[in-house]
Amino acid sequence: MVAALFALRAPHLSGPLDDPHSWRQCDTVHYTLDFWRNGFHLLHPKVCWLGPQPTLIFEFPLPEAMAALLDRAFGFTPLWDRIVALLFTALSVFWLHRIVREIADKTTARIATVVYLVAPLTQFYSRAPQVDFAAQAFAHGLLYHGLRSARGGGAKDAAMAAICGALAAMIKGPYLAPVLPPLLLAMAAAGSVAAAAGAAAAVAVSAVAFLLWRRYVAAVNGAAPDWNWLPGYYKEVNPWWWYVGDMKQRLAPAAWIKLAKRMINEILTPAGVLLAACASFWRGGIGYRERPLGFALAWLAGAFAYLLVFFPLNVIHNYYQVPFVAPFSLLVALGVRALTRAPSPALLRRAAWAALVALVAVALVMPAHLGWYRVDVLREQAGAEIARRVPADDLVIVVDHDSGYSDPRLLFRARHHGWAVGAEDLTPALLARLTPLGARWVAWVSEPGVARLAPPAYLADREVAAATLPGAGHGATPIGELHLFRVAADSTAVAAP
Repeated sequence: MVAALFALRAPHLSGPLDDPHSWRQCDTVHYTLDFWRNGFHLLHPKVCWLGPQPTLIFEFPLPEAMAALLDRAFGFTPLWDRIVALLFTALSVFWLHRIVREIADKTTARIATVVYLVAPLTQFYSRAPQVDFAAQAFAHGLLYHGLRSARGGGAKDAAMAAICGALAAMIKGPYLAPVLPPLLLAMAAAGSVAAAAGAAAAVAVSAVAFLLWRRYVAAVNGAAPDWNWLPGYYKEVNPWWWYVGDMKQRLAPAAWIKLAKRMINEILTPAGVLLAACASFWRGGIGYRERPLGFALAWLAGAFAYLLVFFPLNVIHNYYQVPFVAPFSLLVALGVRALTRAPSPALLRRAAWAALVALVAVALVMPAHLGWYRVDVLREQAGAEIARRVPADDLVIVVDHDSGYSDPRLLFRARHHGWAVGAEDLTPALLARLTPLGARWVAWVSEPGVARLAPPAYLADREVAAATLPGAGHGATPIGELHLFRVAADSTAVAAP
C-alpha cells in the first residue's frame, strides 16, 4: 500500500515547476542551479532576484545541495529536487510509523502512515522542490529518538535526537514547535532522571542550533547592500514582522474559515474529520503520560500553537500546514482503532473501515479538484524566450502580470539574475537607479486586453525584440507577448533560433 501511494507521485516528478506556490519552488531550485553552476557554497547561497549581489540565506540548503550532487552526476533538471523531496518524505513517514508503533501498535501505525501519505497536502508537496518535508522529517526524527531516549534508549537515541533537532532548526525551525509538547510528555513519563535528561539535552541542542543559525543568517544578510528603495523590500528587512503579523489578522473570521477549509479539504477530508473525532472513544483516557490519545492531542496542540505564532504565513501559504498532517493522521488512526477494536459491534467496525476507504478515495482526487499541478505556461514561454535572446550573464529587469520584489518565477525560468518589478513600480527613476547596478535589459510580458501591462512609452525607442507567446498546445490562442528592451549600450541581443 505504501509503495503504491509513493508510486502515485511518479507522473508528477517530471515537467515544469507547478502551482500552487511555484514561487517558493523556483527559489529552491535556483539554489540548486547555482550550486550546480558555481560550487557548493552552502553558507552563501544565491537568489536570482537581487541583481549583482544575490547572496541571501534563511534556511540551511541541505536538500538543494543533495539535489545539486545528483545534477553534477546526471545533468541539471528539477527532477532531482523532486526526488530529494520525496526521499525526505519517505524519511518523515518512516519516523512517523516508528513513533506510532512506540505509543500504540502496528495496526494503528499502518493506518496513520496511509492517512499521512494520502493527504492531499502530502501528495503535492512530497514531490515539490521545497524544504518543508526535509524539516518535517528531522522534526519527526527528534520526536522519535527523543521518545526512545526518554524510555531508556540511552546515549545513541539522545545523540540522534539532537542531530535531527539541530538540522530541523536550521532548515525550518518553526516546524519543531509542534513536536515539543508530545516530547515533553515523554520526558515527564521518563523512568529516570537520566532518561529525561537525554531528551532534554536534545531539545537544548536544537534550541542552540536555531539561535546560532539565526545569528549567522542575520550577519550574512546584514552584509548585503541597502535595498530599502526597492518596492516591497520590507519583507526582507523585517522578517519577524512578516512572519508573525498582528492581532487584527488573528481576529479576522475569514482567515479562520480559510484555514478550516484547508484542514478539511487538504488534510483530513470530511470522512477524516469524523474519524478523528471518534478518537475520543479511545479506551485509555487522557493523562500526562504518553498514552496514544494524550500524545496525539499534545502534538495537535503544538501544531496549533505554531499556527498562532506564525499566523499570517499559515494563512498565505498552504504548505505551512504540513506540520498538521502527522497529528491529524494519528488521530484518524486512533479513531479507526477505537471503533474497530473488540467488543465494538460488527456494524460499527464495518462503518469505520468504510469511512477510511472514503477518506482515501476522496483524498486521491482532491488535488485535481483543487486545480493543483497547474503549469504557469505564460512564464514558462516568456522565460524560454528571454533565455534564448539575452546573453547568459546579463542582468534583466522582468515585469509581468503580478511580479514584485523577491519574485523568482520569471527570472528562474529565464535562467538569469536581475530584478522582478511590478508594472506600476518600473518608473524612469527606478530604471535610472538599476542601470548603474548592472541592469542591461527590461523583459516586459504583456497580455491581451490588459491595459496596465502595455509597455510604457518611455521604453518604446529601446525595444529590440518582441515575441508572441502562443499558449499551450498546437494552434493555441496567444496568451501574451514578450517585449525586450535594451537599457544599456553595451548589451547585444542574441538572435532567437
